[in-house]
Amino acid sequence: MLITEIKLENFRSYEFLELPLESGINLIYGSNGSGKSTIIESIYYALSGKSFRTTETNNLIREKHNQLQALIVFHDGKTVKVTKKTNNTAVITQNKGQKKENYTSLVKRFPTCLVENKEFFFTSSNPEQKRSFLNKSLFYVEHQESKKISELKKIISQRSGCLKNKDFNQIKYWDEQLILIEPIITKLNEKICSSLNKQLSSSKVVDVFLEKNPWLRNLSIKYLPGYPENTKFSDSLAQNLEKDTILKRTSSGPHKRSFDILLENKIANETLSRGQQKIISIILHLIQREIIKTNTELDPILLMDDISSELDKENSNLMLKYLIDNSVQTIMTSIEKAHFATQKDVFLFHVEHKGDTSYVK
Repeated sequence: MLITEIKLENFRSYEFLELPLESGINLIYGSNGSGKSTIIESIYYALSGKSFRTTETNNLIREKHNQLQALIVFHDGKTVKVTKKTNNTAVITQNKGQKKENYTSLVKRFPTCLVENKEFFFTSSNPEQKRSFLNKSLFYVEHQESKKISELKKIISQRSGCLKNKDFNQIKYWDEQLILIEPIITKLNEKICSSLNKQLSSSKVVDVFLEKNPWLRNLSIKYLPGYPENTKFSDSLAQNLEKDTILKRTSSGPHKRSFDILLENKIANETLSRGQQKIISIILHLIQREIIKTNTELDPILLMDDISSELDKENSNLMLKYLIDNSVQTIMTSIEKAHFATQKDVFLFHVEHKGDTSYVK
C-alpha cells in the first residue's frame, strides 16, 4: 500500500506540514537537527503507536502545545489519522473519522519496515533488539502462534513474582508451564531463522549486493534458545533456581532467546567493518520485508533513517537498484544527497530548521 501524502500538526519541530510522496524513493535530506528523522518517526508512530527515538510519546508534541495530529493518506483514498493529547492515549481514526481503530489491528493491515541507526548493527545489538526482530516476523508469519509470546510473558511475570516472595510451591507450577511452552517458542523461532537463512542463500536482495560483497555467500543466522546448548531446558531451569531466587528473576529460558550472525561459522562482528555490518542489517530488514509480503500479501512500508551513514557510494547504488527494480516505495533520510541526486526515481525533499520550526522544500 502506497502512501501519497502525510500531514502533521504540532509534531515535534513541525508546526504544520503537508508532504506529498511519490511511489518510488523519497529522499528527505538536510543537516543534523533539521527535522528529517521526525518525518520518518511520524509515519512510524501513526501506524504503530511507537517512536524509535523515545519511549515517552508526550515528547512528540510540539513545545507549548497540548496536542499533535498526524494524517497518512494512501493511494486508494484511505486515511489513518492519529490525535494525541498530552498525558492521554492516542485516538486513531480511519477514513476521515468514520471508524475508530486500535493499534493492534492497524499494525496488522499497515506493516512497516524500519531501518534506523541503532538497529543497523545487528552484529552488536543486544538480545532484546534481536528478539524484537524475531517477534515482528512471528507476528505476521505465524500470527496465531505468536500469541504464545504473550503467554510466555505472563508465565515469566508470574514466576518472577513467586521468586520475589520465595513461594516455591507456585514456582514449581510456573516451572511446569515454562517447560511446556519452551519447545513451542523454540520451534517457532527456529522456523523464522530457517526462513531467514533460506532467503540469505536465494533472495534477490542478496543477489544485488553479491558482486561487490562476495563474503555474503558465507553469511548465516544461528538461533540461540536462551539457555546453554546441549542442555535440557528443564535441567537448566533447575540448576538456576538458587541463582534466580537471589536475582528475583528467571535468568535463562525462551524469554532470553536471540540469534548470532555468523560469517563462515564465526561471529560476524569479529571480522567485518562497520560498513559491512550496516549492509547486513539493511539486507536483514529487506529480507524480513520480503517474508512479511510473501506471507500476508501486504506491501510493508519501508522507512530508512540516516541511510548514507557509513555506507559507501557503490553499496548505496546497489541498494537503490534493488529498491527501484522491485518498485519498493521508500521514505529515507540522509544528511547529504550526493549519493542519490543522480539516480532516477529518487525524489528529493530538503528540510531546513529556522528558530524552533522545521520546513520542507
